[in-house]
Amino acid sequence: MLRLPLVFRLVALAAVVAMSPLPATAGPAENATLAKYAGEWRGIGKVTGPNPGTVVCRITFKAANSGRLSYTGRCSFSGSGAASFRGTMLYNDAARRYEAASSAQGVSNQTVGKKQGGSIVFSTGAITTRYGTISSTLTLAGSAIRLAFRLVDRKGAMNDSNIAFRRG
Repeated sequence: MLRLPLVFRLVALAAVVAMSPLPATAGPAENATLAKYAGEWRGIGKVTGPNPGTVVCRITFKAANSGRLSYTGRCSFSGSGAASFRGTMLYNDAARRYEAASSAQGVSNQTVGKKQGGSIVFSTGAITTRYGTISSTLTLAGSAIRLAFRLVDRKGAMNDSNIAFRRG
């Protein structure tokens, strides 16, 4: 079995932490907002800290009639392997909020998204994993998607990354 570098596994976990299915029915405006992200997205970013390198990711979003936006993704870190993640996003009318559920590397997470201007932001902080404490933010912003994460490993060292996605 291929042993992936720690930072590489963390990128997949960051996606899970940021994008974490919950039952709900969405209104037409919220469905339309999520549906516009359907398609292929490609991203690239740098990881800084004790395990620096380049991370390259792709995410495929698929809109369903129910208003759910399902996604699958895969990231590779400096050509040393790949890790996958998957999940769903939706708007929960009853709770009046966006919600996401995701899983990767044996970690599942649920996150609430907040409208900020023309963007939807899913932020999660201080999730303890076997690698350390991780926090992340996924921003759906019109024609762009951004994923930022920070891992404080068990020794106190910080790894940060910002990945910018474009339709591809």
